[in-house]
Amino acid sequence: MDAFLRALQGAQLPAGTRLELDARFGAEVTSDLIAAGLLVSGERATRYPCPRGGSSCPRDVIENVGDPDFPFVAVPPGPEHCCDAVRLTAAEVATWTTSRQRLFALLTNVFRIKGPANLRDEVFPCAHRLGRAVWLGQERDVLLCTNLNGAAPTAFLLARKAQRQPTLVLAHARTRFTSPDVDAHFASGEVVVVFLEDELELASGHVQRRQVLMVREPTATYGTPAFCVLVDPDGAREIDETTYREVLAGAEDLDLFLDLTRTVRAGRHPTGRREEGVLIEGSVTPQQGAAYAELMERQQAVRAAEVRALNGVNHPEKLIEAARRELDVTVSRYDWRSTELLRGDTPEAKRYWFRPPEGLRWALLRPAR
Repeated sequence: MDAFLRALQGAQLPAGTRLELDARFGAEVTSDLIAAGLLVSGERATRYPCPRGGSSCPRDVIENVGDPDFPFVAVPPGPEHCCDAVRLTAAEVATWTTSRQRLFALLTNVFRIKGPANLRDEVFPCAHRLGRAVWLGQERDVLLCTNLNGAAPTAFLLARKAQRQPTLVLAHARTRFTSPDVDAHFASGEVVVVFLEDELELASGHVQRRQVLMVREPTATYGTPAFCVLVDPDGAREIDETTYREVLAGAEDLDLFLDLTRTVRAGRHPTGRREEGVLIEGSVTPQQGAAYAELMERQQAVRAAEVRALNGVNHPEKLIEAARRELDVTVSRYDWRSTELLRGDTPEAKRYWFRPPEGLRWALLRPAR
């Protein structure tokens, strides 16, 4: 997907026939982009590329009357060119173009952005406002910048930083023209730049967040060994033993709590969920806890068979359901407060998404890997 994100920079959106897009991004990635709705059907191609790669041989596509199997034909401009005419199917002359609307919808969903968006007026050159979202524990304006190259965007962002305007900037990908000042000045703080190539991935036709493998905001002091990892609405980070004790002491004030660092009866891990204002303590088995912890940390739609903690387990969805009953709260017959169920065409295709509502107080404690 990285090549696609790099191609999104600037005003020219990726488009072309499957032959062209497969050559540019790879056949598997192109298929996933179509399945995700990022590439949508366009108009029939009027030109078809030379099969020998000849740049001076643009071939016009015309109708091939009387041949239902190959209703089109690509003809070179003259006999002096390198190729003969080629018969084409309807699928071969179909084109696909990038859907801006679908891209904005995916970003809004993945980053939990709330409107209003303004995709007409620019905040600064090549930057549009998508709305507001919480990032690293702070509510911010969310901007999509389609071109961060050169020094000018850095100057605009430094001005927002100086004015203390909390901002999350989504940029597609780094290029050799991206200023090193972007990573130096905007990795954290009032203004943060996030490159989508670092955050997003394609998996089975779905765009999702990459699993966080790095610590975003370490809180342990320099030289103090990490005691465990805390995952909460601010992200994942290593903490020392003192902070760990403070989290445990405040667990009774949380709405959802899972602790994989301790065990209670029969080796089960302690849990807590707040229901109608009352904190209900419970426990889960190690497998149940590991599975639900993975959902909490990944925060993306995942099929039960894709949960690494349940690799090789028969009926993994039963373990996830059992953990959800201990940790989550039903809000209607089919809906839960924090764990959304996305149904598919088959029972195996359904996906679980840990997506707690804004303002829910939750925490996961797990051993440092």
